[in-house]
Amino acid sequence: MKNLSELKVENIKAITFDLDGVIIPTGTELRESPDGTELFIKTKIISDDFFRDIEILKKHIWINFSSGRNLLYLQSVLSPILWKNVSLQGENGNVTLLEGKLSAVEYDLEYFDLLKEIKEEIKKEEIRGFEPKNFILTVHCDKGDKIPEIVRSLDKKGLLYCLWTGEAYDIGHKSRSKAEGVSKICEFLKIGAKQMLTMGNNLNDVEMLKYGTGVTVNPARAEGEYKTSGVGLGGEEIARYLVDYYQNK
Repeated sequence: MKNLSELKVENIKAITFDLDGVIIPTGTELRESPDGTELFIKTKIISDDFFRDIEILKKHIWINFSSGRNLLYLQSVLSPILWKNVSLQGENGNVTLLEGKLSAVEYDLEYFDLLKEIKEEIKKEEIRGFEPKNFILTVHCDKGDKIPEIVRSLDKKGLLYCLWTGEAYDIGHKSRSKAEGVSKICEFLKIGAKQMLTMGNNLNDVEMLKYGTGVTVNPARAEGEYKTSGVGLGGEEIARYLVDYYQNK
């Protein structure tokens, strides 16, 4: 993998940032009551320095954010730099908010029935709760064999992925990933895949990093063509690197 100093910034027309572990420190507190009537979620915050850098970058390239989180969460934490030249994609590429238009993938009822069945079975286990999502399941719990086993036992057709994010399991349809979502942004901008810089750190970012010009902040979990230094948040590092490039042109 190459260092950022080898990146030809002049070829880049857009950038996609993952959130957790890339521009936000990891660490989510989630507690849900057994009957699902009470839910508490607490995450870390994005730095003011990152927001300032994004305001500068928006004048030069398109900014996209792609996360496993839901769209309402993304709108909340990223509100200071919305909306000009910025798009949001939630639930691992399943839903997109672009130029004021909301679009989402379509699944048949078999898929949603399967997620419902899996969720009911998982509720019998010791978990912290489910993060609110429309198209995927995110189960906050300790890592172990039980959740993947439940998914495998009920997913008779092998339709689903079950990925450990470091603090939860993401369960969704294998036909959809962040890469498909990012491709929609490239089509909208009329740019090639490699003109989109993609940043990630986890298993749900792998396809996205391969699709674009991938920059990984965690080479052990998700390989990219480039890598950050590993010091601090990788998203902040590359934002500053790009700002320095444009300000010194």
